[in-house]
Amino acid sequence: MDRASSRTEAVEAYHGLVGATLRVLDALSVLEPDGAVLDDARRTVADIADRLERLPHLPEDPRMPSHDPRNPRFVPHERGLAPAMTIEREGGGELRGRVTFGLRFAGAAAVHGGAITLFFDDFLGRLANYGMVDNVARTAYLKVDYRQLTPLCTALVCKARVVKVDGRKRYLRATLEHERGLLAEAEGLWVVGRTDPTDSQPPRHPV
Repeated sequence: MDRASSRTEAVEAYHGLVGATLRVLDALSVLEPDGAVLDDARRTVADIADRLERLPHLPEDPRMPSHDPRNPRFVPHERGLAPAMTIEREGGGELRGRVTFGLRFAGAAAVHGGAITLFFDDFLGRLANYGMVDNVARTAYLKVDYRQLTPLCTALVCKARVVKVDGRKRYLRATLEHERGLLAEAEGLWVVGRTDPTDSQPPRHPV
């Protein structure tokens, strides 16, 4: 098997494992506790965690945006940190897609407000860093307005656009929508880090 095929197989296996893990988290969000079943599951999951923690760790470069296609690490929604998202349009100062919040993001009979803020931070951050090379635009300010309860396990439309670019500053806006109308909207400021040609190697992180 050549290197490209091996990488493709590994990526597919990664996505499959994350998908199965998210099923576990979604189930844990709503199940009626059963001590015997949960304890048996704990031992199985702990064994899997031990095996995964022994694998080599990918290096992290803090100058590379998380959504950069050159980044060997997986992006937040692929890791399950943010809700599942499909991008339909990207470029020209705009970003459009669909997002679904699984049961693990539940608050009180709707999506937790903090999960919505996390989504907007990730979604707008992707737009802020579109086309960036060897530098990262980081969140400086993010304001979220909640207009309606956001339903769980439902495909929602998400849109974002660049409002203004002023030097290293990027002002952005985004909306989260459903067939019944606007659910939430956000505005924020992302600031591109100052490049320093004298920078040494990126800091090492404990493993």
